[in-house]
Amino acid sequence: MAFFLPALALAVAGSAAAAPDLLQPGLYALQPDAYLRAAPAIPPTGDTYRQRYAHAVPAAAGVRYAFVSRDPQARLNKLVFLTDPAYQYDINGANLLCPAYAFPEWNAYSEAQPYCRTNIGASDREAALDWTATGFSVRWADRKQLLGAVQVPAQRAPTAEEAGACAIADVCAPEAYGRHINQYEVVHYRDQFTLQQPRAYVDVLHVDSALPLHAEARDAGAVATIAAGTYVAVLRRTPAWYQVEQIAQDGSAVRGWIDRDALSPLAWVVQAATTPQSTFRAGVEQGEEGARLTAIEVLDARTGQRRQVLRDFEADPIGDGDGDALLQTVDANFDGHLDLLAPGMSGGAGPNSTSNVFLFDPASGAFVYAAALSALPQLSINAHDRTLTSASRGGCCSHAAETYRYRDGALQQVGSWEETLSADGEYVETTRGTWRNGRMQYRTTRTRATPAEP
Repeated sequence: MAFFLPALALAVAGSAAAAPDLLQPGLYALQPDAYLRAAPAIPPTGDTYRQRYAHAVPAAAGVRYAFVSRDPQARLNKLVFLTDPAYQYDINGANLLCPAYAFPEWNAYSEAQPYCRTNIGASDREAALDWTATGFSVRWADRKQLLGAVQVPAQRAPTAEEAGACAIADVCAPEAYGRHINQYEVVHYRDQFTLQQPRAYVDVLHVDSALPLHAEARDAGAVATIAAGTYVAVLRRTPAWYQVEQIAQDGSAVRGWIDRDALSPLAWVVQAATTPQSTFRAGVEQGEEGARLTAIEVLDARTGQRRQVLRDFEADPIGDGDGDALLQTVDANFDGHLDLLAPGMSGGAGPNSTSNVFLFDPASGAFVYAAALSALPQLSINAHDRTLTSASRGGCCSHAAETYRYRDGALQQVGSWEETLSADGEYVETTRGTWRNGRMQYRTTRTRATPAEP
């Protein structure tokens, strides 16, 4: 009979409480004998344990190194074990170590994001990770197996009280009735990795099909071929290229560039929106949740040649029938140049949707992502008074709006309005903000709420 110890080994590892900091990015080396230093289990009274220590990394994986990326914006580590090419991950077998993990609190496995989770929900088939800034351990729940029992004979005859307690309540004094000691084998599975070479990895990519690794960020000669199913570490990203390192099982690395068009083939849809200088194509990717806008191509209106590609913005899946109307052009900052609006996040069930805004920079002739505007829900651009408004709803009984202007090229809030129902439901509280004397000033009024119709 085999079963697993609960308690500490099954705690949700890698949580914010257990490990608030992320691992430093770089190459990590397996410490060969660290598994022998796992903490022994303490048996309860009446049991004895025979402790055994084993590697958490399956022998078939042949792992000596791992590499880790760190995304400071997303607060996310991605970890890849450099396994033998013949290793086959199998959650139901001995090879249950996943080649790649994302943590903390990752729970979004997909074909496009094939990173396993780490013990979320305390599953004994999912690896637990513990880490400091420069080292991590991987472990599984301890395996506890009953070996047998030893009978200890009685040392004396029971007293009358002991005989009564044993007969009525089944509480039998061990000295008077004897006892047995259960003997178990407990196996601890653990391995430790420490940082060997810090490297500025910002992400990890999974390459679905074989790709050339270029020497430069252009269609130059290939320095290597990245095999299908390979994980590569990202050092730098541009909208058109990734600078990556392909890392071998022995820890050696080859550096180069991946064309992002080749990495993620898209359906390019010509857009009706244009400017005097540019036309546009929307790059749509089909995924498990439907079609999603993931790239925008800016073409020269005269030659049709690509001038720019925009990527790395967040957008929810798009609906059917949007086709050539995904993009809009509007002068969002009132500088006389048309800017670009694209679908953003829907805001879930509420109306707090956003748009991705790219402002045209006349000095460079390029579109530049406007993070501040892109974060505003229900953005409305009012050309007649050169203001921008944003509206939001926080539940059934809270609504708000904000007004902005551009001053000296910078976005500045100049007004606000918020209406909420008081906690007792008796009053509507309205707060208005106005830009005055160099700062926002606020005033709140209360009116009795209108009773609901019977």
